[in-house]
Amino acid sequence: MPGNVRRTTRRPGRPGPGEPALTRDIILTSALALVDEEGFEALTMRRLATRLHVDPMSIYHHVPSKAALVSGLVQRISGEMAEPVAHGTWRQRVRAWARAYRDLTLGHPNLVLQIVADAAAASEAAILISEPLYAALSDAGLRPRAVVEAAGTLVDFVHGYALGLAGAQGPRTGADPLGERLAGVDPDQVPALRRVLAALPDEPATRDAFEAGLDLIIRGLAGG
Repeated sequence: MPGNVRRTTRRPGRPGPGEPALTRDIILTSALALVDEEGFEALTMRRLATRLHVDPMSIYHHVPSKAALVSGLVQRISGEMAEPVAHGTWRQRVRAWARAYRDLTLGHPNLVLQIVADAAAASEAAILISEPLYAALSDAGLRPRAVVEAAGTLVDFVHGYALGLAGAQGPRTGADPLGERLAGVDPDQVPALRRVLAALPDEPATRDAFEAGLDLIIRGLAGG
């Protein structure tokens, strides 16, 4: 009988019967996938809720704000970074850290780009992943200011390489834009550039650009 029907109400954001129970881990996993696939701009609580098939309020029970969500993502990807070697020379440890950070950045370029632009997120990431790098640079005999400057240079190098590589993904046409544009420039304006590029075929690359750049940085840190 209608008069005997007991009506129950559900608080907004609480999962209903048959709905999957949300956890912070599930939310972070879905948020990271969303950023990886569509960019950081796509990460909104409403968009994330749609992806999870839940009410947006459900997310706030586990992640109270967008800032907390970003913090959780920083922690998540920092945990994915390969454990740098804790032994060996300082050069070996710096190299291992740079390779591990490169791989992390290549795996999540959209999020890393956001972290770089977010002072709070960048500070949190630095605390989570930079200790092995600072230890290795300190063991190289650098003074504190030089350690900070060297770490910043190395991080900027990794960002430039990895994010540039990620942005260059796509079909290669085989065209040489630099060579084509250089052909229309007065040779007297760029003599050194022309000379170096013309000599490249005589010195084929024996390693990738990342390792070559890393070698230059490490040699500079060693004082030669």
